[in-house]
Amino acid sequence: MKLKVLTYSFLLSGLLCSCIPSYNVSKEYRNVKADFQKQNVFVANKDLKTEFEILKNSNIYNIVEDSTNTAILKLYPIHSYSPPCGNPMIGSMLTVGLLPSYFPYTETYSYDIFENNTTKNYQYKLEVYQSLWLFNIFRLGKTYKKQTGKALLGNYIASNK
Repeated sequence: MKLKVLTYSFLLSGLLCSCIPSYNVSKEYRNVKADFQKQNVFVANKDLKTEFEILKNSNIYNIVEDSTNTAILKLYPIHSYSPPCGNPMIGSMLTVGLLPSYFPYTETYSYDIFENNTTKNYQYKLEVYQSLWLFNIFRLGKTYKKQTGKALLGNYIASNK
């Protein structure tokens, strides 16, 4: 009896956590490529780890380790406008991941570039969608930082046209 309860508890807990998160961006930014001349920048505050990883994944700039004769980039913390409510995820959790659910993240990503005694401020509104679905196990590479970097690259290209 104890073995049966333990087995069912293990299986139930495995099924309830089977909703694997995956992240995606809007269709126009899914296949963007950084096919332009990249500026060398030195990131002054790499201690903002999430923001720095997003910048690296965007592939907009060549990030260098030497601050002499290069532009200096200062990151600002991401400001999120996403609601803290998890109601869109309930359907996926109740159906053990068989019903997909989507949760939008809307964030403001901003940074300054200091070069030749001038400062340019860049601010982008990024939209990334989290998907909870059992079959996201086949989409493991779509992490938050990679997809937000893709959204940043798409917004950068769109604003420089």
